[in-house]
Amino acid sequence: MSLSSLSAHAGWFSDTFPDFSWDYGGFVRQETAISTVSDENPNNQGGNTFQNQTATRQAYLPPALIPGGQLINWGAVPLPYRDTVKRSDFVQSTDNDFNYVVFRGELEFGAKFGEKWDFIARLRGLYQPDAYDDFDAASVSGLQGGITGGDPRLYHGKVNYFDYITEGGSKGNPLEWSGRNYQLYLPAAVLNYRDGGLNVRVGNQTIAWGQSIYLRVFDVPNGLDLRRHLIFDRGFEEFSDKRVPSLSARVTYQLTDSVLLDSYVEKFQPSIFGNPNTPFNVIPAQFTVRDLYKEDGDDTKLSAGFRLKADYGDWGWQAAYVNRMNPDGAFRWTETGVSKPLQGGVGSLGSVVNTAYNAKLPAAACGGLYDPSLCRLYADSGEALSHSPLEVAPAGVYSADEWFDYAAQVRLNGVTGLNAAINDFSGSKDLYATPVDNYEQAASELNTFFIAAGGSLRGHIAREYFRENVLMLGGSYVNSSDNDFLNELIFNVEAQYIPDRTFTATDLNTGFKKTDEYTISLVVDKWHRFFNEFPGTYIVFEALTKNRSDLVGRLLEGYGGDRNHAAPGKKGNANYVVFGFLQPWPNKLYEFELATLYDPDGGIFIQPGLRWHPGHDITVEGFYNYTNGHLYGDPNGNLIAGLEFAQEFTMRFSYQF
Repeated sequence: MSLSSLSAHAGWFSDTFPDFSWDYGGFVRQETAISTVSDENPNNQGGNTFQNQTATRQAYLPPALIPGGQLINWGAVPLPYRDTVKRSDFVQSTDNDFNYVVFRGELEFGAKFGEKWDFIARLRGLYQPDAYDDFDAASVSGLQGGITGGDPRLYHGKVNYFDYITEGGSKGNPLEWSGRNYQLYLPAAVLNYRDGGLNVRVGNQTIAWGQSIYLRVFDVPNGLDLRRHLIFDRGFEEFSDKRVPSLSARVTYQLTDSVLLDSYVEKFQPSIFGNPNTPFNVIPAQFTVRDLYKEDGDDTKLSAGFRLKADYGDWGWQAAYVNRMNPDGAFRWTETGVSKPLQGGVGSLGSVVNTAYNAKLPAAACGGLYDPSLCRLYADSGEALSHSPLEVAPAGVYSADEWFDYAAQVRLNGVTGLNAAINDFSGSKDLYATPVDNYEQAASELNTFFIAAGGSLRGHIAREYFRENVLMLGGSYVNSSDNDFLNELIFNVEAQYIPDRTFTATDLNTGFKKTDEYTISLVVDKWHRFFNEFPGTYIVFEALTKNRSDLVGRLLEGYGGDRNHAAPGKKGNANYVVFGFLQPWPNKLYEFELATLYDPDGGIFIQPGLRWHPGHDITVEGFYNYTNGHLYGDPNGNLIAGLEFAQEFTMRFSYQF
């Protein structure tokens, strides 16, 4: 954004700061993304993969229902309860022509107080009209007692596009004002002091240590806000719009003519994912998320780090260390806290299990000989379920097929995930759930409990945050060559190492998964003039490899599952390749650009775009997002699968002032 320069030399400011001046500027913009495919977001209720598919469910005798039942396996003894289920009979499907409709405005104000002090503030506002065909929880309130768990603003009514709500009902960002349809916040409110080689910035701000397209190695100070358009905004400006601002102090100091110290300390702010059933939600809506950011006291914790950067002729290097709370967090199963018994009328499987459960002896009467076949810890099945991660409610998971399909989509293991939901929770084991050895046993147990629930079960997961040490090292080289294209190519190698990093375990167990991870990237870029009549073309090539997780932090050991098999895991590293270029027209009337992200395991994201500057401070731009996770191989073995719904054409109309 360029600022409109104005000056003021009057009153108190003129007397106190003889060189006082101030600037302001901003823009308004309308953004619309039109879907070019019939696919709906599979993470939302109306776009669920199983909306119009029929699944068969057969119930079996729980091994723990009878003493000594551990001698038989799930699936060994069928019960006279068998049915078929189709989600669309319970949850309405959606049909969207628009993925994204937002009105955006931004105002920037800057003031200079003499030679050493200045202040800059940026206010950004967004409004999302109800143009998206979305899910209303009120539509299923008459089924299974409705959706009870979770914050009512997120799970009990209409879709909430912008509120970031943590467990306990608090909002997570201190300098953000939001509602269901609007967001207003301060990306920057910074007081800056400069004196020679010293620069101190204090306030609400973001810190950009990396400029790569899609890839982040050194760019670790801030999390990302993915509520609006996920990663599908203009690629060349993606992170500048997505970094989550934080209250922080940043100090840079020119130690020598060639060495720069850059350091910061900041209030920890998490990355923000889209709310359930919003257009670019990435967490399946069959699950209720409890964000423990404030409940665990993480809203008072700090992250800090420093970077040394030096240039010596054609060579450069940088090294950095950051001690931070990982803004992405990690997820695990958690108790629902919802006391709602298994459903069904007289003679239904739910009523039979409830009767059998109530007939067990209270645990106090069993003394130290507790046996879940004979003794119960809780008053009824509802209280037992409240101490499990599964809630009897509509719009959850309806069949074992759906369970395994979605486990594969989000790179989890459907078999071990079921076992963790049992082993880690007393309520699950008390209600006849037992661990299984394989896919067939898991499917038998899951379908039994879905039938007993009278429809579906909703999973509850908690999001927690963990401290980690990030070690980074990088080097750069500017190539010299007689070949015009090879001359002034800039090579950057960056490496990141995080020891004992905490990940979401592929079974969602409450102990998470800790392991060392490294990330290495290569970036090659330059400006090159292909035609005398045109300005230079910016060209960038990037490659990245990670040994433990994919680009968005999902463990590779959760890759490769499907609705009929648990995930076997990915062998080797996750690898990604990025290519992009930007070509301005003479006088910059037009700019054509291309950004691509390729996963060699069979996925690609391509974004061509054109910007037009007709004058009068107006910009018109359009870009197309093409996603394909089915180029070849297993679609659950690459990053892009599951994003095909986001094939869309985006138009942006901006007026700058």
